[in-house]
Amino acid sequence: MYNQIPGTEAAAFKPRKPIVVLRQIGNLVYTSGHGPEDQITGKPIYAGRIGRDLTPEEGHAAARECGVILLGALRDHFGSLDRVKSLVKATALINVDGDFCDLDYVMDGFSDLMADVLDERGKHVRTVMGTHNMPNGNIPVEIELIAEIE
Repeated sequence: MYNQIPGTEAAAFKPRKPIVVLRQIGNLVYTSGHGPEDQITGKPIYAGRIGRDLTPEEGHAAARECGVILLGALRDHFGSLDRVKSLVKATALINVDGDFCDLDYVMDGFSDLMADVLDERGKHVRTVMGTHNMPNGNIPVEIELIAEIE
């Protein structure tokens, strides 16, 4: 099902730093935060602040790309997404400028993808926060995830 979503075929996560991509404790999996970055080169696909350098629509697409990468990390670790019983919580940092405050719309790029790919299992609680500086060339979005695994 994951590979039926256009643009997700080559979403395998390629670690570049001495970090743990995900950690399983019991039946919960915690992911590191992921931005919209090319998983081969590590270069940002999107960069800049939403409301100054990027439109809300580009921010929405960047959040969706974070979802593609996180699904790829889960798929790579577990062999498929079949073991994902449910998404528990997503936390997002959104790089914004000035008075931009439509953070929910940006994060919907991620949340909508999760529901499209995982159906009911993809529904989750979430926290969305605006910030003003981000890593790796000032990426616009970084998302981390907690998932329940069977």
